[in-house]
Amino acid sequence: MIRFTEAKDTIEVLAETRGYSVYLDNDSLIELAKGAAARRQRFVEAVRRNATLLFSWANAVEVAGPQGASADAVRTFLDDIGPHWVPLEFNPWKVTRKEAEGLTSGVAVSELFMNAYFHERVSQMFLDGARPPESQSSDFFRLGSVLEWVQHNRDRVRSYGNELDDAWRTRLRQLNTEYQGNAAALDQLLPPGDFASRPAAYVLVHLQRLLLLESRSYHFAPHDGLDFCHTVMAAAYGSVIALDKGWKRRVQCLPGAANLARTYYRPELDELVGVLESLCSS
Repeated sequence: MIRFTEAKDTIEVLAETRGYSVYLDNDSLIELAKGAAARRQRFVEAVRRNATLLFSWANAVEVAGPQGASADAVRTFLDDIGPHWVPLEFNPWKVTRKEAEGLTSGVAVSELFMNAYFHERVSQMFLDGARPPESQSSDFFRLGSVLEWVQHNRDRVRSYGNELDDAWRTRLRQLNTEYQGNAAALDQLLPPGDFASRPAAYVLVHLQRLLLLESRSYHFAPHDGLDFCHTVMAAAYGSVIALDKGWKRRVQCLPGAANLARTYYRPELDELVGVLESLCSS
């Protein structure tokens, strides 16, 4: 969740997961926001009870797009989450570097997202030097305000996402070229790892291995790089997640899938909400 912390005369924003971590791809997020009110309320109450929503730049760019009633429904839903969310780092390579350094706390949190957004929000709301509200102020930390901020920074955010998407495509093509030249070299190209100590590195490696094994039937689609990055982060650091059907299948095909997040897709939102309620009530 998001809260203020004080060190001497400095006030900082701290983002940390609490309880169970939930990730929703954009289709599921919008469906949950616009769908049955009772289901939406059950989800919000479960998150408030003992969970944290993982929300990334790319989530914000896509859900900031709908206008009119759709936009209002999404903003209301996100605002209802209150401070029970964290900005998710969607560059898994950055997270694997943190894991390699032995870091365990906050490694999945995007410092770039957090600092850029909250510094601007603080400057907007407290120009006169007034102190921030209480550490769990749902108004200050309302997630719907992220959409307003993204609207003004859309080009910058999209540019970052496109760079990451292009870098992933280039890397996967290079790996595939080497793999097709020597299929026996898969373990050298992408040595299997250990989930327990480095979850993002584990999912990153094994998901790339799976894509290489499926390379004859797999073809790039628009934004696959971003979907890949979100899948890595959600599967590694989420408890209950919703992905596109194809990425859900891939996560469930990974070795040690039982250690990864419980994975669903949009038509299974009722089941996802029920599982989250059960976890948060136990």
